[in-house]
Amino acid sequence: MQLTITMKYLPISAAVMAALFNTANVYAADVDETMVISGSRVSQHINDVPRSMTVISSNEIKEMLTYQKDFSSVLSQLVPGMGTSIHGNLTSKGQNNIRGRRVLLLVDGVSQNNGFLDFGQEMLAIDPENIERVEVIRGGSAVYGIGAQGGIINVITKTPRKGKPSFKTKIGTNFQPNGGDSLGYSLYQSAQGGDDTNQWHIGLGAKHNGGSYGADGKRLPSKATSDDMNDFNLNSMFNHNIDGDRSLTFNLSARQAQDHDGWCSANGLSEDGKHDGTAYRCGAGISDNVMNPITGELPKDVQRSPVKRRFINTKLRYQDMDFALGMLDVSGYYMSQKGRTATLKYRIKDTSSPFHGKDVYGNNFTDFQKYGLKANVTSDFDWAQMTWGVDIEQQQYQQPNTAGLRNITPDVGQFTLATFAQFNSDLTDSTKLSYGARIEGSQLQVSDFTTSEVYGNHFVKGGTPSFVEPLFNVGVVQELSDDHSLFASFAQGMSTNEVLRDIRTGQNGLLKSVDGALRPVKTDNYEMGFRGFIGEASYSVAGFYSQSDLGATLEINQDGTRLESVRAPERVWGVETTLNYRFTDNLSSQNTFSWQDGERQLKDKPWEPLDGTRIAPIKLTSMWQYQTNGFGNYNLSMIYSGKRDRSQDISRGALFPVDEFFLASIGANYDVGVGTLHVGVENLFNELYITPYNQSQMSTYRYHYAPGRRFFVSYEVKY
Repeated sequence: MQLTITMKYLPISAAVMAALFNTANVYAADVDETMVISGSRVSQHINDVPRSMTVISSNEIKEMLTYQKDFSSVLSQLVPGMGTSIHGNLTSKGQNNIRGRRVLLLVDGVSQNNGFLDFGQEMLAIDPENIERVEVIRGGSAVYGIGAQGGIINVITKTPRKGKPSFKTKIGTNFQPNGGDSLGYSLYQSAQGGDDTNQWHIGLGAKHNGGSYGADGKRLPSKATSDDMNDFNLNSMFNHNIDGDRSLTFNLSARQAQDHDGWCSANGLSEDGKHDGTAYRCGAGISDNVMNPITGELPKDVQRSPVKRRFINTKLRYQDMDFALGMLDVSGYYMSQKGRTATLKYRIKDTSSPFHGKDVYGNNFTDFQKYGLKANVTSDFDWAQMTWGVDIEQQQYQQPNTAGLRNITPDVGQFTLATFAQFNSDLTDSTKLSYGARIEGSQLQVSDFTTSEVYGNHFVKGGTPSFVEPLFNVGVVQELSDDHSLFASFAQGMSTNEVLRDIRTGQNGLLKSVDGALRPVKTDNYEMGFRGFIGEASYSVAGFYSQSDLGATLEINQDGTRLESVRAPERVWGVETTLNYRFTDNLSSQNTFSWQDGERQLKDKPWEPLDGTRIAPIKLTSMWQYQTNGFGNYNLSMIYSGKRDRSQDISRGALFPVDEFFLASIGANYDVGVGTLHVGVENLFNELYITPYNQSQMSTYRYHYAPGRRFFVSYEVKY
């Protein structure tokens, strides 16, 4: 369901906590899974949550996959406050924010965010075929700590159901009419079953992504996208009910993506600033500016190394519904992200380096690991329900290279310990109060290192700087009538800054550099809104405002060699509305509207607008579903992205104007007796446009069109 509101109370006091970390048996049997909200970490009726939320059901995901091939497109259509689709962009830039702030991505309750660098490749770890549902909290959250200053996206993967073994097979293809190399295909196989004691589910997927063409018929670059890649994924869960009150659940998911071809970008901007959009085939393992685009030759001794991305998530969870203090929920987890970039070219600009003026070539490797423990207890008192617990986590990050340079990035670690308590109280029969606090402590562990030639080739002493931050939240829901309610909340959120971008320069020594970089982005979020029913329509209207004394925006530095984090006070505000209407039993629509703006105050300057990498333009979406009696089910989705031009007021950063565009996509499902046939068309009217993020940055190698019209066909059978 798109609007996460109802005036009918649901018995989910235990189920919400169960859904939080994706346990199978508790909520699966008792609760409509599309109605479960897990973002608050508190057992609450849906109407009692004083926040704006979006729940994307498995049926909605299934419908959108008839004409979409990536998870980001589903989110852009259904989540207000989030940017439009990035079309498989590997870095997720442009969709790493909700309401202009950094978002926390959870997969089965495990954070995917890298605490050292900005939200990047995390969405690539998710295969939409493996998703049970998605729960989105819009706006900062105090109960999750680091990463959740703008919102939470909680992805719940497929869960087992008891019964005799059942299977699902799905095959699909997608293509554009411009070229044979646009052909992509996929295969997905799942199986599940179990009895009252043990339940299991496993899903296996393989996908070949072809290339993309713009609406003008020109081949698009693929080096910054998931085009021209193959990926394989596994998702599995095993649940064991020890007895009627205790259960043990094990999750394992893994995905690997590797390029099989590659098209590099050249002349993304011509000399007069107009769009050129040239792409040339450079093949797998080569980045932009390495191969000569005219002759197709590689520099001497340059070796091809295919791009690889590997993601692993595993979790073991114990749940005791009859614990002495209430309900006990303990999860231990491990996650890993490892990758290798294409071969890059480095031009040594440091005049003191013996390699000054020379080009060197090599790959960057990334090795990010995270493991931790989450423990919650939910206790009931006469005056409140309390959920309290502790989160413990260790992160490790390495980024060596093969270019012959010393490592730009030292080995770093981060240990985090947090305690929290969250309360729900009924002040009256019609007034619900939620409130809580979290204390987050984090220590950075940086080894001694010597900067590369790029940064002067000098020694930097490591250290263990740390911080402790308290976070608070309070919210109220007031029922105005049986069908309408008012909600208001204050919630603090926090995320770490791009600390590594400052550390690895080594310009001022570690501790002096970290003093500014380590300070987290802490936001105060205010929200007020209404939600309810009017006849066959359900609606929500919310206004929000957030401010931070020290925000962070990534910008390309003045000489264009790297991204750097710019710290400044910030404030963001906006309005979001949703409207669902059921015209008949067969025809319904879901609609959203989002508008936001924001500004920052650079040192010794007046307030100026935040740039287009942070603030998305006006967005309107509309999704229509029509179900026939035996002649197929049809859906139409439309999205309008508006203009935003603040270039006259922005002094630095991604200051270029953003133009409007309109996209429509259609899909249909047909029961063919044995199985279901899905057909769809993305970008139905073949709109020629550039994504807002790429428009605002106007980077030479990213300023190119988004894909034009694409056709989808798939068939699935359950047995």
